[in-house]
Amino acid sequence: MPRTRIAVTLPDDLLAHARATSRGNLSAYVERALRGQQLQDAAPDLRAWRQRSANDTEELTGIFGEEIA
Repeated sequence: MPRTRIAVTLPDDLLAHARATSRGNLSAYVERALRGQQLQDAAPDLRAWRQRSANDTEELTGIFGEEIA
């Protein structure tokens, strides 16, 4: 996956914590944090998709029988 170097400004206490817990790989630590936030941001859309899919499953079960569910 391509990577881009950026500059980020953080409060001193937050940076100190991240450095202390990153085990020497601050980039990986920040990436994990951002991936986690990305999943949280996507949660409402995922819940809506699952709700729509549940309705589709009921319709498909009615057409094709229980094997489809």
